[in-house]
Amino acid sequence: MVPFGGWEMPVTYAAGQLAEHRAVRNAIGIFDVSHMGQVRFTGAGALAFLEQIVPADLRALLDGQSKYTQLCNESGGVIDDLIVSRLGRHEYFAVVNASTRVGDVKWMREKAKELKVADCNISDESDQWGMIAVQGPQALGMLDRLVTNKIWSNTPALTLHPFEAQGQPHLLSRTGYTGEAGGELICPAPLAAQWWKRFLDAGAQPCGLAARDSLRLEAGYCLYGNDLDLGTSPVEAGLSWSVGWKKTAKYIGREVLEKQKAEGVSRKLVGLRTESRRPLRQHDKVVRDGVEVGEVTSGGFSPLLECGIAMAYIQSDALKADNLHIASKTASQPATIVKPPFVEIGLKKS
Repeated sequence: MVPFGGWEMPVTYAAGQLAEHRAVRNAIGIFDVSHMGQVRFTGAGALAFLEQIVPADLRALLDGQSKYTQLCNESGGVIDDLIVSRLGRHEYFAVVNASTRVGDVKWMREKAKELKVADCNISDESDQWGMIAVQGPQALGMLDRLVTNKIWSNTPALTLHPFEAQGQPHLLSRTGYTGEAGGELICPAPLAAQWWKRFLDAGAQPCGLAARDSLRLEAGYCLYGNDLDLGTSPVEAGLSWSVGWKKTAKYIGREVLEKQKAEGVSRKLVGLRTESRRPLRQHDKVVRDGVEVGEVTSGGFSPLLECGIAMAYIQSDALKADNLHIASKTASQPATIVKPPFVEIGLKKS
């Protein structure tokens, strides 16, 4: 157990990281992600407010649909990344990161006052909910059997479904952080242990932070605080696909992001792969001809590929280089730029 975002979190369970990682890639694993934050926006002004604080275009969302996006500051830097879902015409639900949740909510409320937003209530519901991620090629089948309100295997990814169980409201989000199919059960906090036991008894493998990180790295997903922060923009991070370039609303950071898109940026986040089993680490240097051109932001060992993989920001003029090396304090090894995901992920098939 380690401290994480104000919580005590498991690094691994008894099976260990590699077994947990492989369980998610091959069968089913569950993660207690109750540390994540949940924020609800209600009122006739909810959509207009959200459109001003995130770069994604949320106008086309239908009830139950979700989008990945970011909160950006005036310089285009990322305050947090989050998933926003529409529950109704005047109701939206966001899942935010644990370590940034308090600051996110404070910032959003300050912006609502600053922008003179009418009729938008921002409610931090994080203490009310537990959250269990059910991930892997067998995850949807298990959800079909244990959460009988809907045939979850017939629902598309990036959707959010309210339902009732034990007379209490629940949500099932068809999202995850592993690259595999599955969902995230958002339940009343007092019921989380009961749900966890049901999944365990049905054969799911409990998984900790270590497997969560190696899985998301293989999938090429950014981690806030490593690959995204106040000094990086969605354009630099390769997240231009998540920006609503044609949206009409003037959102915070828009001018900077549009300028970066038009003129280019001096560095980009890329995937790197080696042929060595040595794990890559955050802050390892990316070198070309003995000159530093970048730095690893997330790195590790891929259990599926059995080699070192990493995400790193490198100078734009090195993006086509074929002589890159990753250097640590003790070793240097050749590296190749690859487009994430590093492995074939099941989410694309769901």
